[in-house]
Parts: sequence; C-alpha cells; structure tokens
Amino acid sequence: MIDKLLKSNIEKIDLTDERHAELITDAVKAILDEGYSIEEIEETEKELRAKKEGSFIFPLLSLKIAKSKIIARNTKQPLRISVVFAVYKEHNRIKTVREHPHGEDFLRKKVKQLEFLFEDSPDIKWELVVVDDGCPENSGKIAREIVDKEHLNDKVRILYLADAIKRNEEPVRGLKSTDESQKGGSVVYGMWDAVRKHGTKNHIVVFTDADLSTHLGQTMLLVNPILTQNKLAAIGSRREPESVVIKQGSRNNRGKLFIYLWKRLIPVLNDIVDTQCGFKAFKAEIIPEITKDMIEKKFAFDIELLLRTELIQKGSIAKVPIAWIDSEAASTTTDLQPYLSMLQSIVKMYKKYLPENKTSNEFAAFIESLDKESFDKLLNNIPEEIISREPYEFSDFDKVTVRDFKIT
Repeated sequence: MIDKLLKSNIEKIDLTDERHAELITDAVKAILDEGYSIEEIEETEKELRAKKEGSFIFPLLSLKIAKSKIIARNTKQPLRISVVFAVYKEHNRIKTVREHPHGEDFLRKKVKQLEFLFEDSPDIKWELVVVDDGCPENSGKIAREIVDKEHLNDKVRILYLADAIKRNEEPVRGLKSTDESQKGGSVVYGMWDAVRKHGTKNHIVVFTDADLSTHLGQTMLLVNPILTQNKLAAIGSRREPESVVIKQGSRNNRGKLFIYLWKRLIPVLNDIVDTQCGFKAFKAEIIPEITKDMIEKKFAFDIELLLRTELIQKGSIAKVPIAWIDSEAASTTTDLQPYLSMLQSIVKMYKKYLPENKTSNEFAAFIESLDKESFDKLLNNIPEEIISREPYEFSDFDKVTVRDFKIT
C-alpha cells in the first residue's frame, strides 16, 4: 500500500485543485478495494510517519479518510450527522478559483466530501448547516444561490444569525445585533437549530470552519468515540503524534503563550491542547445544556463548550488526530489572533464555572489588567521557559508566574 500511495504522492495539496480532490478520492477507493482493516491502515500510517524524507500529507490524508469511511460503512445503527459552519466575509472563498483568485468553492466541495464519505452508508443521514454571521457581503445569500442552482436543498440549510436575534431565539439571547458575534454566536445557533429540527436521538452535531483546511471525509473519526467510547464530544487535534499538519506562517510563540495562560485558569481541560481547531463533534443530547446562557459569542466559544461538556462528565472529550492543511489565502482572521479578548473571556468562564484558587485568581487579575498596548509588550517578551517548551507540557509545567511577565 505504501509503495502505491508514494507513487502518486502530491508534495503540496492545492485546496482549490479539483484534480487533487479526485486523486484523494481515487487513493481512498484503492485502499478500500484492497480490503485493508482499520488496524492495517493505522500500521501503514505509522510506517509513513517513520519516514523522515519528503511530505506525506497526501497518503496520510487518504489513509485517514479511508479509516473514516470504514467506520461509516460499519455503522449499522440509525444515525444523523449535522455539520455546521459560519460564514462571514466568505464571498470570495465561496466562489470557484476561476471566479476569484481566493476562491475555494468550499460549499460544493464540502457537499462532495460528505457525499463520498456516506455514499454506501444508508443508515447515516447528514446535512450541512450554513449560518450567515451578519456578513455585509451577503455570504449567506451567495450560499443560497449555489444551493438553489445545484439543487442541494435536501442536503444544505442556510440560516441567518440576524433572523435568530430578531426572534430572540434561546442561544442568541443577549445579542442585540450580529456585530456582537464573531463566529461563536452563529456556530452555537446552528448547533442548537440542528437539535431543534432533528431532535437528540441518534444525532451528532459537528462544527467546522468555512474553509477547506479540514477534509470532511474525516468526520467519522470524530463520531466514532462518541458512538463507541461513551464520549460526549470529540475534537480534531493538530497536536497529536498521529496528526498531519501543513501550516503557513508562524503563530507558534503567541499560541504557546495563549495556551500557557488559559491552562492556569481552567486546568480541568488540562488534557486538551488544541482547543481552537475548527473541527469538533458533540452528542446532540448535551447541546441544549452546553449552549444555554453562554458567556462567549466570539472566538473563545470553543473553550466554553468544552469546559461545560467536561463539567457534565469528567473525561468525556476525545482527542482525535486529524490531517489539516492551512488555508491562508483569504482567512477572515489574521496571524494576530484575538488572544487578549479570548483570554479575558476565559477569565469570565473561570469565575462563572469553577471554584476559586490562588493561582488562577492571580492570573485572572493579571489578564484583566491588560490592554492592547500592554499585551503587545507581553507578546514581545514571552518568557523563554514558555517558548522553549511544547504546549502539551503546560498542563504540568507552571513555573512561570505572573511576576515573570514583563509588560513595562
């Protein structure tokens, strides 16, 4: 299998290239036609990762999708999967590359990925839920036009956060306008609406990002631990030994600082490092509980959902290694993630959901005292003890105290 995969290996996968998508599909079909088991696929993954030369993103992604498809084929119980994502200023990436240089044609491609994954799994029903986050360029309207043109109404639903706010729907209460939401409000509303429409029985709700960084052919990798391991949620992780990541640019040290600081506030999530990967699944029955009266409607909403899930049942979140290819061309967030506002929201989560402790109180007060200017200084003076370590170490390593941060 390795020789066959390497023979057709693509050194760099182009997210917009239909030929690459077809090569991945063909590779997955070839793996499945050979009759490989999940155990044999995982062994092949190990062998490929052990090879140090070259990039193996193509074969490793193909193997993960093949494994996901085997899980789908073996799922004989009735199951519904809702996949939610938000759109805001996605009016260019939703187009084809012929229509715009940044075009990814992500809506059609997501549908194709899910169609391929579930084509021979009759017990699994699925839908895509697209939520317009108040996009001034009418991304939701463009999505609607594509759905109508391609006759996808039985597979794709388009929702508008603005409409939910007008109706004062449960998960968006407190929002006066879409300006107060940055992704989180829309994703949470989409999750909640999927449960309202389809109920909780045999239902799993996944959310992802609008771009193509995560191939949705991997969806059953998230669903599997919920079905078989009594987990309430599963998160795609880019930081596991079995993960495959192609990333442009560098947010590494800033990301390390963010992780170190939030782990001082909510250590109940210490086993998790990659909270911000846009690929997560939740058992539908907990969604009404974890989405009610949320603090965060912006970029830290992931952490609040995970925290509330963990408080329902300890150890209930599975970490799933995934293949992930950065989509930088027209990202709606910049390299400078809104880390300060996210951290200040996490302080509120600590105060609302967790018992007080001395260390967390010190870090909470420190983070609350920061403004943009002092946080920029902090980013330029990240302690070497944080920079020199990997984020997974920050669950145990806590030697950098508030007094070690220089903001003057």
